[in-house]
Amino acid sequence: MDDEFRHESIQDTESIRNYLQALLDGFENGRILFGTRKKKLILEPHGLLNLSVKARRKNKEVKVSVKISWVEDKDSREAGQDLLEIKPGKKKIK
Repeated sequence: MDDEFRHESIQDTESIRNYLQALLDGFENGRILFGTRKKKLILEPHGLLNLSVKARRKNKEVKVSVKISWVEDKDSREAGQDLLEIKPGKKKIK
């Protein structure tokens, strides 16, 4: 079965933090619901997942992309070879 959910909007940093926390909670619980009034998609991540992270700055435009994928009903045994490190930066002093 093919199913897709897409959404794009302008959000403040608090809203983004809330969405990211919901994703974290969903990974911990093994169930993530994506939805709007018109469309809903429930995913159930499990086993080893593929993680792709991209960050770039070009002129004044900044982009961060996080992609997580897995194959349903299949338990992958290959772990990533490079250890990823993501840390918060120190807060800017104004």
